[in-house]
Amino acid sequence: MSGSATRGHRARAFGARCERLTLWLLWLRGFDLVAWRQKVGKAELDLLMARGGELRVLEVKARAGGAWVGGDTALTLEQRLRLQRALRSWLGRTPWPGDIRFQRVSWAGWRCRFHPPERWDGMNL
Repeated sequence: MSGSATRGHRARAFGARCERLTLWLLWLRGFDLVAWRQKVGKAELDLLMARGGELRVLEVKARAGGAWVGGDTALTLEQRLRLQRALRSWLGRTPWPGDIRFQRVSWAGWRCRFHPPERWDGMNL
């Protein structure tokens, strides 16, 4: 395996560990797992968690310690649109009657930051 392939494998494995840790942290806060690494076409929804009538869609970003720059995990318009399409497709198969909120979670090394959740009314930008 080449050096870049090894780095890519390690990065994906670290990202998966951070997703599992995020899942556990939310589980401790009373959320239940709805779906993890849900493939929808070419897109993937990292975590779908529920508490009460709320569905929380979580996008987990993980980087090695010290790798963040300003605006660390701001999503580009293209990324937001891809997530929006994936969630619409998922909701077409699995309707959700309650509130839907989107939340980014940043991991820098083993430090975690939960960004404020955003309510997505009708999935508008």
